[in-house]
Amino acid sequence: MSAYSIYHKPCPACGSVVSADAKRCDCGYAFGAADETAPLPEEQALQEEELFEAYLAARVEQTVAKVESARIELAADPADLRKADRLLQAVQEALILRDERDAQSAKTTQARIEARAAREKISSEITDAPAQSERPTETFRAQQAARAEKIVEAFNNTETKTCPHCNTTLPVTSTLCFCGYNFSRHDFMLPRAVDNSLDADKPRRK
Repeated sequence: MSAYSIYHKPCPACGSVVSADAKRCDCGYAFGAADETAPLPEEQALQEEELFEAYLAARVEQTVAKVESARIELAADPADLRKADRLLQAVQEALILRDERDAQSAKTTQARIEARAAREKISSEITDAPAQSERPTETFRAQQAARAEKIVEAFNNTETKTCPHCNTTLPVTSTLCFCGYNFSRHDFMLPRAVDNSLDADKPRRK
């Protein structure tokens, strides 16, 4: 099982190891393109701006109701300075909240534009990405064949030797064959049970 560092990741299409922050592999695979429904950072920011705008709109409605209540109270007693002061404060608060709501509405509009642009970019990348299938693509086959040729070429350029027991071709630096033959000892490195079975076929020394 291959191990990758935190700075790299494997491409699921061709198996190549690429940088962890890579968005597209050389084979054409687009990372993250499969999950089209996941909210983008721009869309999450838009949701936050919309929630704050809704909160300010509710505050404005509450303050308008407060202004109307203060106006009715003052109309019933126009000489009451405290009622007049409450009406003035309610009006000022309503004006401040209105300005904040308008400013937030502009921020929400800008966030909506950015979210739409980000989603369109992702959709474009998904459209341009090569279709994924369960069967290997021709590009993948060609890449694997090229890798196999390099491995064979590297082995062909390696100095080799032949096992005298099973005739397997091995690199000249090999000290042990797959059949168990040990080149340095000119003997077999087999479990004791196998050694005994081999010795049983040999003539015993007197």
